[in-house]
Amino acid sequence: MKIYRNYLVIIVMIVITACKENPTVQPFELNPLLIEEMVNNVSLDQGVRTDSFNLKGGIVWNYSISVPEISENDAVPLIIGLHWLGEHEGEQYLRCLADPGFRKLNAIIFTPDAGEYYFWDENNYSLILTLIEYAKKYWPIDSNKIVVSGYSNGGIASWFFGTNYPQMFSAAIPVASSYDYNKKLKIPFFVIHGDRDNTFPLSEMQDLVTSLKNKGSDIQLFIMEGYGHDSGCDYDYSLTQASNWLLNEIWK
Repeated sequence: MKIYRNYLVIIVMIVITACKENPTVQPFELNPLLIEEMVNNVSLDQGVRTDSFNLKGGIVWNYSISVPEISENDAVPLIIGLHWLGEHEGEQYLRCLADPGFRKLNAIIFTPDAGEYYFWDENNYSLILTLIEYAKKYWPIDSNKIVVSGYSNGGIASWFFGTNYPQMFSAAIPVASSYDYNKKLKIPFFVIHGDRDNTFPLSEMQDLVTSLKNKGSDIQLFIMEGYGHDSGCDYDYSLTQASNWLLNEIWK
């Protein structure tokens, strides 16, 4: 598994993310490119698959999805999984990391491709938020158990969603990420970071977590000892720990 490392891009990512920081809950409008019926027609047969939405204007939005066995009248969690840097990395991220890592949650895991934009660009985040709104209406999900998680680029986006749109999620799980935020968090965060991450040093994340804890935030830091930034598929164990946290502390 290869995670693209472009330090200029990473610097831009951090700057953009810091500029988008907003301590208030942000309202949003449904993105008209994603039609309600498209979400209603998504196959929820058990298994992992890739597919796409043919949006208005001829735009194609690719995604991968993992669907567990769902009994009649059941409502399962929804995980929004956001991949590392790249345009079409959603399937690999889902198959090697999110699906095995979150398996015990028996959740629907939806992993969109970022395409040529970052996840926090309006082109992407408005589609993701719209998808969640329609999924709550048409999919057998528990609206109190919606989580955003992601790795590297997707981890930064997890911070973005969790700080700007906390009303949409019960928790956020950013992995191998970086962010700049100085207000009390409105939802719980389970932050995962490798102690050999040379792209986003662990010390910087430790400082951020400590600062947010001192502001009264519900936040934990789980350190993956011996792991660097380019080991994304090897972080599945950390997601099993995050799953235990959700089951035992957040969703109890």
